Amino acid sequence: MYLTPKDIRRFLSGIVFPSILAIALFIISIYIFIIPVFENNIIDKKREMISELVNTAWSLIEDYDQNYKDGLISLEEAQQLAINKIEKMRYGDESKDYFWITDLVPRMIMHPYRKELNGKELTNYFDQEGKALFVVAVDTVKNSTEGFIDYMWQWKDDSSRVVPKLSFVKLYSDWNWIIGTGIYLEDVKEEISALENRLIKITFIVIGIVSLIILFIVKQSLDIERKRRNIENKLKSSRRKYQSLVEASIDGTLLVIDNKIKFSNVKFNNMLGSSASYVISLNFDSIFDIGWDNVKLKIKNPGKSVSFDTQLKVLNKPQKDVVLTISKVYFGKQEGYIIIVKDITKVELVEKQTKQLSNEIQTSLLLMNQPIKHFVKDLLKCDIETSIHDVALIMTKKNQNVLFITQNNNIIGIVTDSDLRSRVLAKNFDSSNSIAQIMTAPVLEVQDNLLLYEAVLIFNKQNVSHLAVKNNKSKIIGVLNNNDVHAMHRNSISYLVREVEIAENTEYIEKITNKLPILIKALIDSGARTQNITRIITSLTDAITNRLIALAIDSLGSPPCKFAFIAVGSEGRMEQTLATDQDNAIIFENVDKNNHLVYKKYFLELGEKVTKALNQLGFKYCKGEVMANNPKWVLSITEWENQFTNWINNSDPKSILEAGIFFDLRCINNEKNLTKNLQNFIFQAIENKAVFFQHMANPILNYKSVVNLFGNIVSNSKNNDQNTLDIKKIILPITSFIRLYSLNNKIHATNSLIRLEKLYAANQINKTLFNEINVSYNYLMLLRFKSQTNELLKKRDPDNLINIEELTDIEKTTIKKIISDISNLQIQLNFDFKGNL
Repeated sequence: MYLTPKDIRRFLSGIVFPSILAIALFIISIYIFIIPVFENNIIDKKREMISELVNTAWSLIEDYDQNYKDGLISLEEAQQLAINKIEKMRYGDESKDYFWITDLVPRMIMHPYRKELNGKELTNYFDQEGKALFVVAVDTVKNSTEGFIDYMWQWKDDSSRVVPKLSFVKLYSDWNWIIGTGIYLEDVKEEISALENRLIKITFIVIGIVSLIILFIVKQSLDIERKRRNIENKLKSSRRKYQSLVEASIDGTLLVIDNKIKFSNVKFNNMLGSSASYVISLNFDSIFDIGWDNVKLKIKNPGKSVSFDTQLKVLNKPQKDVVLTISKVYFGKQEGYIIIVKDITKVELVEKQTKQLSNEIQTSLLLMNQPIKHFVKDLLKCDIETSIHDVALIMTKKNQNVLFITQNNNIIGIVTDSDLRSRVLAKNFDSSNSIAQIMTAPVLEVQDNLLLYEAVLIFNKQNVSHLAVKNNKSKIIGVLNNNDVHAMHRNSISYLVREVEIAENTEYIEKITNKLPILIKALIDSGARTQNITRIITSLTDAITNRLIALAIDSLGSPPCKFAFIAVGSEGRMEQTLATDQDNAIIFENVDKNNHLVYKKYFLELGEKVTKALNQLGFKYCKGEVMANNPKWVLSITEWENQFTNWINNSDPKSILEAGIFFDLRCINNEKNLTKNLQNFIFQAIENKAVFFQHMANPILNYKSVVNLFGNIVSNSKNNDQNTLDIKKIILPITSFIRLYSLNNKIHATNSLIRLEKLYAANQINKTLFNEINVSYNYLMLLRFKSQTNELLKKRDPDNLINIEELTDIEKTTIKKIISDISNLQIQLNFDFKGNL
């Protein structure tokens, strides 16, 4: 590619001309500043030299004078010796520079080259410029005993050549002598000229070197400029290509280069409710509820996209739930990112409704495909000779609407409430007659392995209300009531939830709650997924809690401010079993100090009513008192933020235990913004808190296997029964592992399986680990449900304990494999968190 004239002009004005100007300024500075400084330095050194030389001669005179004063010689001898000595003193390169002596008349006492002046008075002696130089010397020493004088004088011993000279004179007062010597300014000029010549040579050498450097720089700069223009054109082409992709995308899309938003398409602008120019003026953090620096850390491979769940901060509207799919691209050496933004608010609503409908249909289908033996009731029988009156008494006493008639211990007929009304009361039939006269015969019999939907077909086809059920030995073991079958339809979760929502008291809610174990048992026997079972329990429990909150508000009056009734622990994770106790709390809005205690009192009373009612319905009080009736867990949003800050920054074992429960917080009523804001605060508070994550990992790392050295499963329960295994303790390191990674990746979901799916989607765990955790979790939860439903149907309080001896070999092998998988989780935790400190 060739440079344009404009590029060349810009290049010359930017590099070449400034370089030439710099060289010119360098030369000018040499002549204006450097050489004059050197000249002054040379003259100063010469002045210093001749003054030192005069001082030397002066000292010599002083020595002879001292000999005179000491009486060693006479004054005349001393002066003559001094004259003789100084007359012969020479210095300089040619040893022709000399000293001279005059007195204060002035009269020449000694001059080595102008002997004709010796002994003569010099008052009227002038140099070529008319200066009485010796008179000036006298005046100088009289004023300051010493000093410098300048004048014209012959060149050393050449009387034909007169040049400027600078002399230093000094008075020896005891003899009234003036001693002087000087330098020829021609010498100084020669030295300065030689210096100038050297500087000029050096200057031209420097100019030559600099010129070569400039030429090299010019060449290199031209090459670089050409390459830059090539790269720039390629970048523009690349940007245009990606910009075209962004514009054509049907999803909201951003193009980020150098950590700045460079382009946004129309779809995204509409999502944000702003113009493209406004979007470009923003930064990533001001648009999304997630930090850009954290996002970049997760994107390592340019060829791989990474997804994040976050929220879009829409202008003057509620935040939108979105999924970001981010890909790293390069424009030459520039790093860029393409961000695809999907609004999942509507998608989640559709998915939620779809799942709910699917669960309803699945539950209904599962129930209708159950064998009728699960719904058979005990028989009420009487002999064929029993009177109608006595039969009515028996049915009333036993509170039954059907009775079977026997003869010789064989069932031959059936009587119902309907028969008594239509065949006796309506016709005024004598009740003392035998029951045989109004019974229906023969009795329709079915096998106990008949499916519910098949029984419904028989009821409709035969127009009967009851069926006798017999076992595989053809012995009648009970009765199936048509009304009970229809009631099973009404026991679908949506029906139960609707019934809860209109319940006026806890007694009615309790009747609905009692149906839950039967429903769960049917689902387990039909092979329902664990996630569906926990979702059903959560849906019903949430409906119950919300109804109890509403009943409490009816009693206490409207709440003084917005509040969130939150579930934590397993309830917060939507993983309740039939033995889960209460774990709940309350978050209320920040209020002024004057109203804080009043508002808190209201919510404590509300929490007391709700938790008490839940306890009566079978949701037992939390042994650790983590409930909404405890002042410790009824706090304003700021108080909750302070509480979490304390947990995070003071990671002692108790803090970690409490924090672990509350990091699974979930809003049960409709004020979800309060919990969402608190979650966002938590994610910010744990940022770069390596010590906190390490302490969170410690309980998982310290988990002890329930498989001993001999490969046998041993008890892990607190009681003294060595044959019991606490399943909850085995599940705990799995849910804790998922929670820890979810916190580290800022995942808002609380359900373990949903968290697990999001971790897998974000490439935080591989497919093998995802499958292992998924299978292990579902198996253990299903084992808990089976044990608990059996306990409830036996009228026992459910727990998390199972008898090791009652486990099959396959179940034991599966549990051992799960324990082995937990050790793999510990290895990964140790690598990811323990090793980061």
